[in-house]
Formats: sequence, structure tokens, C-alpha cells
Amino acid sequence: MSDASSKRPDSVGRHDRPLAGIVYMLAGMFVLSVMDALSKFSVGQLPIFQLVAIRSVYVLAVLVPFAWFVHGASAFRTKRPWAHAARGAISVGAVYGFLECLRTLPLATAVAICFAAPLLMTAFSVVLLRERVGVHRWAAVALGLVGVGVIVGPDAADGIVSTGALWALASAALYALGMTMVRVLSATESDITMMLTQGTFLLCASAAFLPFVAVPVPDFMWGVGAALAAALIGGQFLSFRAMRLAPVGAVAPLQYTELVWASILGLVFWHEWPPANVWWGAAVVVAAGLYTIWRERVRAAAAQVAKQAQAD
Repeated sequence: MSDASSKRPDSVGRHDRPLAGIVYMLAGMFVLSVMDALSKFSVGQLPIFQLVAIRSVYVLAVLVPFAWFVHGASAFRTKRPWAHAARGAISVGAVYGFLECLRTLPLATAVAICFAAPLLMTAFSVVLLRERVGVHRWAAVALGLVGVGVIVGPDAADGIVSTGALWALASAALYALGMTMVRVLSATESDITMMLTQGTFLLCASAAFLPFVAVPVPDFMWGVGAALAAALIGGQFLSFRAMRLAPVGAVAPLQYTELVWASILGLVFWHEWPPANVWWGAAVVVAAGLYTIWRERVRAAAAQVAKQAQAD
């Protein structure tokens, strides 16, 4: 990457406005829930790869001019193409898995299973980032995975898992791996570069399958595809903005409100309501996630104190 891009031009700094950050995160989770609901509707209308291709065209139609206007050519340059390609391939699997699980799972159940992703990131960080994870966070990961088992269903203990749940679990694992790679790439790559490369890879990979899966696109689906892209971009912008306006510990737990929105949308449009095991399991997963966030804050605070003491 060039010197210009290494300055991270998309970084606008961090601010101390926790209330604004909370509002942005709540709005972001609502918008992303709308995207999930639109996705559940869309997988019944078009093959998944065709749907992803249409959405990616709209996303890039917005991102490419924006990146060029705001950041210039630096947004399109990178010295780590293979790392971006690996993350792109992982993203294809994560997106496909989530869309596939929406065919058979209630919306809220799919979202609840995917709550395992932040916990899995803890495990992946040990391998990819060489981070040290203490017994407390490992215990939280284990507890969270038990909660996922409860969400999947009572038969999970006997090894009986539905196809939809398997797709959701695979999507959560791949998403966690992809987000861990974001942390690896963020040392040298800008946010906009990572978004552009991911969108480009999703478009190219899905387009490669179009000769085998493409069907005539109903006119209304072009509008739905545009709405999907708008919700994706809007949801990411709102959540990214929330992280810049407030401490992570203040806004990250609000990501779990997505389950509330998914439950409401599922009830309104598909007459779905999560059974008791989903709520109990989600409560365990959320508790494990919140504990992990708290332990991370404690660890970071202790490291800061130690660093300050060493400086003194």
C-alpha cells in the first residue's frame, strides 16, 4: 500500500459521545435486521448466488464512486491481495451459509445462532493474532457454545442437528474467522479498502455461478436488491459510527438487540415466534458475550495501568 493509504484516510478519530453512540448502534441493528428480513424473503425468489450478485452490484455502485471521491486512488491499492482474497472467500461462505439457513430457520433463530460469532472470534484470535486468552474468557466461550446447543434444539445433545442450523453454525464460524482477519488486515488496510475488496470478491464469486443458476429476475426484485444494498451500507455505517462515538463496551452489547428486531419482524411477516429453547439459549449466549466484553475491558485497563507504571 502506498504511503498515502497507510495514513488511514477513512479514520475520523474517536469521540466521547456515548448517548449518540448508543442511538447509532440501536439504529444500526434495526437496519441490519431489516436487511435480514429482506434476505429471508429474497431467498424464496432467486438463487442465492444471483441474489448476492445483484446486491453486490448495487453496493459497489455506491462504494466505488464514494471511495474515489473521498479517498482517491489510495482506496483501491493494497500490498496484501492474497489476504484480501482469503477474507473474500471466507465472506462468500459466510454469506451463502446465512442465506441458506434462512430458507428453513425462523429469522430470530438464525440470528440467535449467529450470536456465537463474537465468542468464536476469541478462539480464532489465539491462532491468528497470537492473543492470550485467560481461563475466564475460555469459560465464557464454552458457556456460549452450550447456549448455542440449547438454541439449536433439545436433540443437539444426541447429535441431531437440522440442516438449517448447520448452515447457520457454519456461517457464524466463517463470519468470526473473517472478522478476525479484519483485525489482522486493519494494521495496514483502511476500512474502505476492506469493504471494496470484499464487495468485489462477492460479486466475482457469485457471478461465476450465474451461468448455472440464473433465472429471470422479477421486476420487483431489482428494487428489493437495491433495498438490501442500502440496508447493508446503512447498517454498517451506523454501527461503525457508533464505535467511533462511544467506547466499545458501551455500544457492543447493543448488537444483541438484533434478536428483538428479528423476533418482531419474523412474527409480523412470517408468523414466527422463537420457542422457549431459543430464548433460553440466547440468554446464555448473550450473557457469555457480555462477560467476554467485560473481561476484555478489564484486561485492557490492566494493560494500560501496567504500561503507565512502566513509563513512570
